[in-house]
Amino acid sequence: MWLQNKLEGRLNQPLFTHEEKKNFLNELTAADGLERYLGAKFPGAKRFSLEGSDAFIPLMKEIIRHASKQGVKDVMMGMAHRGRLNMLVNVLGKKPKDLFDEFAGKHSGDRTGDVKYHQGFSSDFAVGEKHVHLTLAFNPSHLEIVSPVVIGAVRSRQTKKNDAERSQVLAVTVHGDSAVAGQGVVQETLNMSNARGYTVGGTIRIVINNQIGFTTSNPNDTRSTEYCTDIAKMIQAPIIHVNGDDPEAVAFVARMAVEYRSLFKRDIFIDLISYRRHGHNEADEPLATQPMMYSIIKKHPTPREVYAARLVKEGVITEEQVIEMMNLYRDSLDNGERVVAEWREMDTAKMDWLQYLNYDWTSPYESKFPQDRFITLAKRVCEYPESLRAHPRVEKFIMIAKPCIRAKNCLTGEWLKLWHMQLYLMRG
Repeated sequence: MWLQNKLEGRLNQPLFTHEEKKNFLNELTAADGLERYLGAKFPGAKRFSLEGSDAFIPLMKEIIRHASKQGVKDVMMGMAHRGRLNMLVNVLGKKPKDLFDEFAGKHSGDRTGDVKYHQGFSSDFAVGEKHVHLTLAFNPSHLEIVSPVVIGAVRSRQTKKNDAERSQVLAVTVHGDSAVAGQGVVQETLNMSNARGYTVGGTIRIVINNQIGFTTSNPNDTRSTEYCTDIAKMIQAPIIHVNGDDPEAVAFVARMAVEYRSLFKRDIFIDLISYRRHGHNEADEPLATQPMMYSIIKKHPTPREVYAARLVKEGVITEEQVIEMMNLYRDSLDNGERVVAEWREMDTAKMDWLQYLNYDWTSPYESKFPQDRFITLAKRVCEYPESLRAHPRVEKFIMIAKPCIRAKNCLTGEWLKLWHMQLYLMRG
């Protein structure tokens, strides 16, 4: 009923100010401009372009902006390779110069050595007077495995912040249309989404639906369901399909998803219906495998061109201002400095990682734990109210443990030979 009122209350027509519309165009210009710049500067290099799904950038930024208004202070994100470089530069505020250096192979030393489209990032994002901390998880080549990693990280942060309402830390995961339907880890993660021990109070799940998986575009060959997002029905999560060529609809959906998650504490899916302008990577020739699809895509204007023409027709902006917007962004890339106006230096989440770098995994690590604290925890896990009658087998194990605790030999006593007592201590 809430969704029905939200959509039908305004006849599915979002209302935005002229400034908001210009901002959406500016974000599309950034998404489009970065890809074109990289394509010209590093021709043939793999970047897994976002082109065709450019609206993903205003979608993410609108989610962050609106989440801040709902009280969110920390947004943890996970995504695969598609569009990651664009996300790093145009949302999280990574310096273009740093990205260009990675393309040129200049970074070494304390780096992981992983490919550039697997790299993570952290930053603060200003929304008015508030700052939202952003984290993009590092991504392995194991497709979709980052989804449960993000959920676990968010759950941990909520616990650390005593966020019992699960309102301060938001999980956002980004999927491909083929991967979300085909990878079993997605279903496994969804199945735990409302379980008490694993819930994070709802995740916003975005599917970059470019209607093709590597070289397979016929739905009859990719899945057995009508939509790639039908997997969400297993947990009765709402699914909102939105046109990637309409950034205003995308922004409207972003706000609605944030509000739904904030109110109901459950997952919600956004199906961003778009296309992939190039091959799986920039070295592929898609016309060889999808000639009909790509003959249409080749003639189709970019999302930026579609929206710019619309705003010019509405009188929101002039053609000269559109060109100026493009030139300003290109100049900022030439300078190599950050292009995200909302970027802020991290404060609360700032951490010095230097002490952890350049260590071999076999290096010894000092990890002492105070014995008195250990004894206190051991006592606590063996206590239960007098009114409660323990199971005879449980009581037997506790009776074995108590003398060890009194003698302060928890680390060497008989009870440590019992696997379940080790689990008790771990719980403590």
